[in-house]
Formats: sequence, C-alpha cells, structure tokens
Amino acid sequence: MTSAEDLVKFSKKNLKNKKFVGAIQREPYIHIAASSGIELQKIAGGAHLLMDAILRKTGGLMVSIAGGDADHLVVDDHGRINVPPRNPSYTLKRLFLKKKELDGFYYGFANQTLWPLCHAVFVKPLFVPSWWEQYTNVNQKFAKAIIEEIGSKEAVVWINDYHLALLPKLLREHNHKLSIGVFWHIPWPTHEIFRICPWRKQLLEGLLGADFIGFHRGYHVDNFVECVRRELGVIVESEPRTVVYKENQTKLSNLPAGIDYHEIREKLDKYKRTTKTLIKRDFGFSCDYLVIGVDRVDYTKGLIERIEIIDRFLEKYPKYQGKLTYLSIGAPSRVHIPTYKKLNRDIIDAVERVNWKYSAASWQPIHFVNKILPRDRILRYYQLADVCLVTSLDDGMNLVAKEFIICSKPQKSMLVLSKFTGAAKDLKSAILINPYDIEASVDSLHQALTMTSKEKLERNTQMKNVLKENNIYQWGINFIKNTLT
Repeated sequence: MTSAEDLVKFSKKNLKNKKFVGAIQREPYIHIAASSGIELQKIAGGAHLLMDAILRKTGGLMVSIAGGDADHLVVDDHGRINVPPRNPSYTLKRLFLKKKELDGFYYGFANQTLWPLCHAVFVKPLFVPSWWEQYTNVNQKFAKAIIEEIGSKEAVVWINDYHLALLPKLLREHNHKLSIGVFWHIPWPTHEIFRICPWRKQLLEGLLGADFIGFHRGYHVDNFVECVRRELGVIVESEPRTVVYKENQTKLSNLPAGIDYHEIREKLDKYKRTTKTLIKRDFGFSCDYLVIGVDRVDYTKGLIERIEIIDRFLEKYPKYQGKLTYLSIGAPSRVHIPTYKKLNRDIIDAVERVNWKYSAASWQPIHFVNKILPRDRILRYYQLADVCLVTSLDDGMNLVAKEFIICSKPQKSMLVLSKFTGAAKDLKSAILINPYDIEASVDSLHQALTMTSKEKLERNTQMKNVLKENNIYQWGINFIKNTLT
C-alpha cells in the first residue's frame, strides 16, 4: 500500500528542483471576519481537499480564488499565505475577483454552461457570450498569477477541473519548459452533446496544451477522444492513448481519484465509541434503521429520485414504517442560480409530501438538514448508518461513497451506489443501482437492509482493500508520473 512517505520520496526524486504548482478554482482554507477576530475555516468536500492533501506532502504552490471575506487581510503583497496554519507546508496564492468576474466565470460559464453540458441529466446548458468572456478573463488571471511565481523556469503544474480548461494552452504559450497535467473531475460528454457548445474548439485547444489529461472513467477518455477527432481532426495514438495536435503531444488516461484511508481512520480513532445517541442529540430523533445521504444540493445527485425511492420503499415494505429514517445532509450549493433555487424548493416539497404521508406519533421518515456540517461529524454519522444511499444521475467520482466505506462497520453497513458514478468502478462490491429505476432501487435498498452480516463483511472488506490500495498518494504519484513522461 502506498503511503504519504512514498509520495514524499517520489516527489523529491522526480520533481528535483522543479517547482510544483496546483491550480484549482476553490481554495481549501478561507479566512473570515468574526466578532473574536479573523478566523480560519477549512472548506469541506471537493477536489480542493485532494489537492491540499497532495501539496501538504510535496510542498509547492496552490493558486486559487479567494473565498473568505477576510482573505485579503492575511496575505502578503503578492496574495500569498503559508498553509496549513499550524504546520505550514506549502504556499497558497489567492486571486481576488470582482463580482462581475465571479458571476460570469463561476456562476455563469462554469456552472450554467459547462456543468450541465458535461452531465447527462437533461438540464439545458446556457451559452452567454459575456460569461465566456469572463471565463477567458479568469483563466488568463490564473496564467498570469502562475507565471509571476515561476517565470521561465522549469515547473510541474497540476490543473484541476472544468473551471480552468483554457489554462494549459495559456501557460504553454508563456513557458515551453513546463510539464502540465490536467485532472478533469467531472464527466466528459459525448460528441453529440459537446458539439452544441459555441466555444468547443477553444476548450479543446486549451486542454491540449497539457502533457497529460486524467479522467475518472474510461468512457470519459473515449468521449474526449471522439470530440477532438471530430472537431480538430487530430491524430490519436492508441498505446498509450495520445493526442497529437500542433506539435504538442497530450497523453490521456482514466485515473480514478483515491482518498486518504488512514487519515480518515485516524480521525475516527480520536473519538470514543460512537452510538446512535449522537443522532438523537444532534437531530432530535432515534430510529432502528438509519439510511444516510450526504451531498451538495445539486441536480446531478438524484436527490428527488432518492426521496421517491424512500417513499416507494415505505409503501412496498410497510414493516419499516416507524422504524427507518432517511437522514439527508444537503450542503447548499450555487444558490444564486435559478435551477438550484428551484431544486431546493422541489426537495423541500418532496420531503414534506413524504413526511405528511407516513409520519406517525414522534416519527417522520425523512430529516433534511440543509446546511454545511463539520466533516469530522459526518464521518461519525457514517459509522452509525445501516445504509448509505448514493443516487447520482451522473457523477465524475463521488467521494462520499468512498468515505462511507472507510468509516462504516463492515458487518453492519452497506453501500447502495449509483452505477453512474466514477466510484462504482472501484466499489464493485457495493449494491449498484440505476437511480432512474425506482422499483429496482427500492428492492436494492431492501437487499442492503436484509443482507447477512457475513455477506456484508465480505463485500465491505473487498471495498476497503481497494481503497487502501488505490489511495490518494498512489493517485498523486500516478498523475505526476504521467505528466512528466
């Protein structure tokens, strides 16, 4: 099993004197103004935590957009601050955007154009020229910030996700000595979908400035290859999968992200034995069977379908009425976007409808917690759940599924997982479902609750072993290795 020390040794040997830079839209740490002074918060969930974990071992620089209202008060003249706070191991360089820039870049093009374009969930992407203008502008700001730090020297740059598709080409134009890798954390669409984007060629050309592009799933690679073939007429080598475009070679591979198995276990070991009294104390209810779901409130997560599954389950298996509770922890997300505002209303309406239908005495079947909760607390809730229900309609990875397996009690818990997640490739021993098929998903939930302890132990042991082997440090080594060679 690859350890953090293995990543440290690998980076020292292979990066040598090259600066290591991570570029990602969201910063892992923010500073906020409070009555007691400036407070630091670590942002829960997402790819930024993966990048933070890598940089804490390799050292180097992370460039991200400032997200805290006091961020500007703690940085130096170049927008830099050393993190993590108690044991600094790398430098965070913050970009400060104007409201117009953030609206067009993030709430506009990234999340109302690219996000729905790349997720096959039947939400129409919007193509607004002013959004594209700001998307281009912010990618140029990232390029400028990185070049300010590395100049014309050799460096390895790890670019993350759909927010920064233009950055590889911009960096390549400034410095040909760079080794540039991109990890695309969300699905890549088929050409039939991608072709509707007015700026499809610019996006592809931007990405093909990289030496390596990684995706979670093999079919994401296939979709990307088909897009560059049909839009740019490029040559694609088969072994290894390589795109040749304008004298630059870009290697492609599926490389599912791992997470830090031991870091999560160490967090849990700090607590005494966790019991369901924690649920009673935190949320005011108790139950015989606990089903948990933890998500950003996003239309890709299948949250409405999940409520329909719970509704039909209680109808089909009435003996669980009064005994089973579904705890839905939904972190607010992109609340300024109309589609997300409507989704929030639809979720609340659906929860109220199901609770009205089944509630009796002090029991109600669904508890919806619409706020961000501390990660350490959520890890403890995973330990108590009988089932984790992941119903994503299209998902690049889904780290919740992996975190649940690490936290869960092997003889007690079961993961019911959408086959449309990247995590399903690693977690083959979960109960895999098509969340659009409500009836079959209901029966899968029943299977998870009635499965023998022996079978649960076998399945969970298999999945835990996979997560130990394919962990974040192995993922980091594989990504850097692909970028360098």
